[in-house]
Amino acid sequence: MPTERDHTKDNPRRVAPAREAVHFFVSQLKPGDKLSQFFQIQGVEMRKTRTGNDYLDMVVRDATGSISARLWAETIRRYGADFAAGDVVKIDGHVDTYRDRNQIIVERIRKAAPEELENSGAVQSRSQEDPDLLFQELMTYATDLRPPSLSDLVVALLVEHEKAVKTCPAAKMVHHAYEGGLIEHIVGVTRKTACLAEKDPSINRDLAIAGAILHDIGKTQELKPAGQARTVKGRLVGHVILGFEMVDRIGYEKQCAGEPWFLELQHIILSHHGQADFGAPVRPATREAILIHYIDMLDSRLKILDQALESKDTDGFSPYNKWLEGRGYAGYHPSSKED
Repeated sequence: MPTERDHTKDNPRRVAPAREAVHFFVSQLKPGDKLSQFFQIQGVEMRKTRTGNDYLDMVVRDATGSISARLWAETIRRYGADFAAGDVVKIDGHVDTYRDRNQIIVERIRKAAPEELENSGAVQSRSQEDPDLLFQELMTYATDLRPPSLSDLVVALLVEHEKAVKTCPAAKMVHHAYEGGLIEHIVGVTRKTACLAEKDPSINRDLAIAGAILHDIGKTQELKPAGQARTVKGRLVGHVILGFEMVDRIGYEKQCAGEPWFLELQHIILSHHGQADFGAPVRPATREAILIHYIDMLDSRLKILDQALESKDTDGFSPYNKWLEGRGYAGYHPSSKED
């Protein structure tokens, strides 16, 4: 556990000489950099040092990656601790290292007003994937579904919510928590579902793919496109029920609510979180619902690992991650040039 002493003049080995404050991307930061710029908070937690003093442990990011940032007790007393995931903040501070990882020691901090951000894309992270190409891929899956009534329902929902599907994050902070993260996650779940359903004839492939595409459709009404904030509907109802209602409405409009697949599609949406503790009104009870639940978990956990490894040390280990319940490891990945 760190102490304030680890990062002060009492321990000069930890702190490199500071350079003049300029703007840096996270991917460019080096020990000794003195910075004054905007970041978006990805995660924040109040912790205690070995000596019992409070400190704020944050993960902040820009379009190029994420980095740990710490506010010691004196900084908290001056500027408060009222910061949350999704906030864009102006940070003055410097970069040093702790356990072979770069981190920002925050000297001043405040929330930023939207008009201050001349280039929000440089601060608020976005998917590196092309949302138009991802949406086209989803539409290809949707138009190929059978029976035609199932295809019509899925296509109608995608078209109606196209803008939100392309721009919303998939979560506030856990995984794919950036603009365009939702469609990236949906496509990831859909690809994995299509692959596994091809190998198992007991799975209704069309129903499973429809469930993969629509399992998180309620997030288009739960989450705002920028800032990872929840809407009023999202906070009071949640994306699981919102998604159920969206499918229910289109089903009755298109007069397919009586089709044999309709109730099972709604069941996939209601059960994809697996259990009540995680927000599922019912547990998955069909092959397709069980499949979507575990693939949804798989896709999110792989993304959590990727994000954690953005701050890996020289041995390839990430910092402790509570969602992974440990430290991630980059592993060995042979290059195409190796035999």
